[in-house]
This record gives sequence, structure tokens and C-alpha cells, in this order.
Amino acid sequence: MAGSGPHIDETAVGERYADWFSRGLRGIGMRYVFSRRGLWVINTPYRRILAAANIGPQDRVLDLGCGIGNILIALAERIAFGYPPIGVDVSPALIDIGRGEIRKAGLEHKIELRVALATRLPFDDASFDVVLTSHVIKHLDDEALAASLHEVARLLRPGGRFLIWEFKKSPLSAPLFISARATGLPPPFTLRSEATLRSALSQAGLQRVDRVRTGWFIVPPVPRIALLATR
Repeated sequence: MAGSGPHIDETAVGERYADWFSRGLRGIGMRYVFSRRGLWVINTPYRRILAAANIGPQDRVLDLGCGIGNILIALAERIAFGYPPIGVDVSPALIDIGRGEIRKAGLEHKIELRVALATRLPFDDASFDVVLTSHVIKHLDDEALAASLHEVARLLRPGGRFLIWEFKKSPLSAPLFISARATGLPPPFTLRSEATLRSALSQAGLQRVDRVRTGWFIVPPVPRIALLATR
């Protein structure tokens, strides 16, 4: 799988996202859409998807590519975690915004955010019970995706769960590419089929890959895929 697709500079993608979040009306819109309050827009059925991982108070949770921490805020509002869930993102600017969102939600000391690459995660082996990632892997090229999934497998305890959802490679995904050109979303990105993702998860050492029913997303209305893999 490594090297079969175009190279994607994940650091440059992070810098582009950070730029959107900080400039003018687009920045205001992005901060809302990616906030806890805006989750329903691009992650409409997120509660249904998260339920598949059966996350409980005893779980150690990592959000890979957490952005400004909206998913973790939503989780921490409902679950009294024994250990603060952790989010990592490649962009220091997004992590700073996320820490501000956490403070506004009154969840200081209950969520931890760190800057880190998806391909080099600064945690010990078997550190987490659940790793999740939302709309992130399209910004990883084939080599980085393989490295990231091996990192996920390394970090998960035996029986740990990896929950992933992303835009799906499909003829119906054309509007995503049209909107990307129109709005300046960060090129390049790569969409993958379910078969490709299952193969990559298996090669990384993750087992029993189950499809999760996503339901309808509002924006953009293109196919997604959600998978739950077990270590």
C-alpha cells in the first residue's frame, strides 16, 4: 500500500486548517462548524457512531486528529471519565483554540489536548482502550495511513477498539471535490473504499472489523464509511 498514492504533507494540511480558523467570516464559520455546538452540521449522527464503541467511564480514550476537541467535549459532557480523554492534532493553533473551547465548556482538567503527528504518537504501548478518528484519514497518504494505523494498534490494549469514520470513495462523492475546489479545502486528499480500509486495518494488526451504520449526514451530503476494529 505504501507509496501507491500521491504524497500528502500532513503538517501543511494542519497549517491550512489553522489559517481558515483564524481569518474573517470563514474563520467564524469554521470555528462554529467544528465546535461542540456545530457537531450536528458535519457530524450529524455522531452519537450513533460513537455508541458503537461502547465507551464507558473506565476507558482511556484518544481522539486522533482532534481538531478543536469537539468530539471529546461531547463525550466528556456525558461521561465522567476516570482518566481525562486525550486529543492530538498536528496543528498547534487548533490545539490552542481547542483548549479555549474546553475552558468555555467548563471541562478544564477533564480533557487533555496535545500537538502530535498521526504517524508518531507520544504514548506508551497499550495506553488506550479506545482510539477514535473523524474525517482525518483522507489527509494521510498511503504511507502515512499505514504508519498511523500501526501506531493505533501499538497504543491499544488487547481488546481495545478503534472507531473511524470518513468520506467514502464513491461515484456519489463528486460534490465533495466540487465543494473543495469552490471553498479552498486543503488539497490533496484521498478517499478510500471500505475494502481498502479493511485491508489497511488488517495489515496493521487490528482484528474483527465491523461496519457501523452512520445514518444521514447534513453537510456535505456525500457517502461516509464508519468502521470499528478490535485489537
